[in-house]
Amino acid sequence: MRSLRYDDTIRRITQSLSSRDSRIDQATSKRLGNLHMISNELITKQSSQNGRSLNPQRVSISTAVVWLVLLALVPTASVAAPNGLQNHVSPFSLPGSDGSTVSLSTDPTVSLHVLCFLGTECPLARIYGPRLDALAKKYADRGVQFIGINSNIQDSMDELQRYVKDHRLTFPVAKDYDRRVAIQSGATRTPEVFVIDRSGTVRYSGRIDDQYEPGIARKQATQHDLRDAIDALLDNKPVPHPKTTAMGCLIALPRNKTTESDAKVTYCDQVSRVLQKHCVECHRADEIGPFSLEAYDEVIGWADMSLEVIDQHRMPPWHADPNHGSFANSRHMPEQDKQILADWVDAGMPYGDASKLPPPREYVAGWQLSEPPHQIVTMNETPFHVPATGTIEYQYFVVDPGFTEDKWIRAAEVVPGNRSVVHHSIAFVRPPDGADFRDIGFLSAYVPGQKPSEFPPGYAQRVRAGSKLVFQMHYTPTGKATDDVTRIGLLFADPNEVTHEVYVLGGVEQEFEIPPGAASHAVDGDIGGFPKNGTLLSITPHMHLRGKSFRFVAHTKSGAETLLDVPSYDFNWQHNYVLSQPLPLDDVKQLSFTAVFDNSAGNPTNPDPSEFVTWGDQTWQEMAVTFVAVAKPLNPKSNPRKTTVDDAERQRREQQRKMKEHEASEFADRYIQRFDSDSDGVITKHELPDSVRMFAFRSFDHDDDGKISHDEIRAESLSRLQR
Repeated sequence: MRSLRYDDTIRRITQSLSSRDSRIDQATSKRLGNLHMISNELITKQSSQNGRSLNPQRVSISTAVVWLVLLALVPTASVAAPNGLQNHVSPFSLPGSDGSTVSLSTDPTVSLHVLCFLGTECPLARIYGPRLDALAKKYADRGVQFIGINSNIQDSMDELQRYVKDHRLTFPVAKDYDRRVAIQSGATRTPEVFVIDRSGTVRYSGRIDDQYEPGIARKQATQHDLRDAIDALLDNKPVPHPKTTAMGCLIALPRNKTTESDAKVTYCDQVSRVLQKHCVECHRADEIGPFSLEAYDEVIGWADMSLEVIDQHRMPPWHADPNHGSFANSRHMPEQDKQILADWVDAGMPYGDASKLPPPREYVAGWQLSEPPHQIVTMNETPFHVPATGTIEYQYFVVDPGFTEDKWIRAAEVVPGNRSVVHHSIAFVRPPDGADFRDIGFLSAYVPGQKPSEFPPGYAQRVRAGSKLVFQMHYTPTGKATDDVTRIGLLFADPNEVTHEVYVLGGVEQEFEIPPGAASHAVDGDIGGFPKNGTLLSITPHMHLRGKSFRFVAHTKSGAETLLDVPSYDFNWQHNYVLSQPLPLDDVKQLSFTAVFDNSAGNPTNPDPSEFVTWGDQTWQEMAVTFVAVAKPLNPKSNPRKTTVDDAERQRREQQRKMKEHEASEFADRYIQRFDSDSDGVITKHELPDSVRMFAFRSFDHDDDGKISHDEIRAESLSRLQR
């Protein structure tokens, strides 16, 4: 076969470009560079198929022909589109998901094309698929043609066909195998849209609307960018915002690749191990991760996106500052592991020696407790329907487990019925009438990738006879309607073998008001009633959409120690931070917390920065809550030393008693003032927020008459202060 010098090929291409137009802009140069990388990939592939090395100064004439064909894709000139856009899309023909050939229409009645770049596994592309289809139908009779394009190297045609079927897309969707349409148009993410006119000029590019972003789901869109752009162009008006920032998953575009022999970091040797350690737990088949990271072909398509979410501290999902506290369930990714991934991507993601691959990790199917559950409790008799799109408020399900006697629970595991839509689930205990308030609280939780924990031998949590279980469910739609029935499995301990009782205390601060626009409003609270001879096991902070940061501190005689610092609180991830070593509470004088809220316009999850915000159940209200699990010996050894109480000590204790009585009376005054909406001097259930009504009403209603009086509130408050 005749050969052509590589330098000569470049010279001819450059001459061809110059003869077309002397102005080669930066965008064209960038596209040429991308085409150069595609050519290198083809050269490498050809070399490996021939079984011999290729002289870097010479390429076959067939490769040169590929270059010349690709050259036709480069725009003949830098066409300055209206509103400052520079992109121009040339005609193309791509294989469609239905077996047809998809191309730009030459029908004179078609005035606009909307190119929709989509990914089969990208969460936002799944959510926006049906919305794009609705827009396509809306504008079909007005000369607007929608075309879906998949440029992801990790998405097969079979997967694309399933995506089209699952989301019931009626507009044509094509596979951009060599990513040339993505490169030519400048597409970088899915979903991302481009509105082009008859000449191929891009008139709008960017997002569809502003309702969804990674980790953010607003109740409704406030900016309908794609719709507004189409309407403006059809009416021959300027596009209001011709370019917006697309949110979603990165498209893996070609990059220069280090030769395998020179690669210091490879997938087989280092990268696969980092992924197994930090990612594959969730990113595998039938788990909550939207895509798999178990195989090289998948990983290379998601490598750039993985680096982005790691750099932004979105993944792995762990929000505790590693400089404070040590946690048994930590997901913190060390800097050296991050650097391995970054170096590998920069080197072009070399595969390496397959003999160095680690064995696949094995995962336990079904329940992950040490033995089959002794009892399984289902959240509801009928499945909960999760719609394809929209924002779903937290769902609460109250279930009677049928406990006719006190139960000692040594382990519990929450298992979703449909992991694809259950973002997290928390199971709480609601005690029976008149039960001790300290029994209210956390029992177990499902957070993707977090394994259930079992108490040490002799430790167990008592759930009183007649208690109910409350499931708090956080669902995230995926673009496809489905159902869920979540369950909890319980392991019981023999009461005769229990040496330490584990129970949950709640630190609740309700007396706050966050001013409009406040970017850092701090609310302080503390935990009362913890056992001095006990140990602290775990910490669970809880705020809503304005939650910004959280800190938990233990105060001892020697000073204050920060046990947990969450500098960037994320409402989407409700972590239970389990201490690596239980903390003895002997010398602890106080357990306090500070919850900081961001009610400014700079908080993208803020429902309304113009509102005064107070305590409430709904996500547009706020909570400042901390649950802590503590353990206390059932039969602590008494101190044999006899102590005497002098007059000074008696006087000090009397002063403390009076202070607590005064504090309890003030609390009752504030409680009545806040919740007694009809000013009749008592509080009924319908006057309370859901969370207070669900968890605390029965503890205050001592005479079980369905009303809470000032005296009952004062007595309950005093009882808690005296513990």
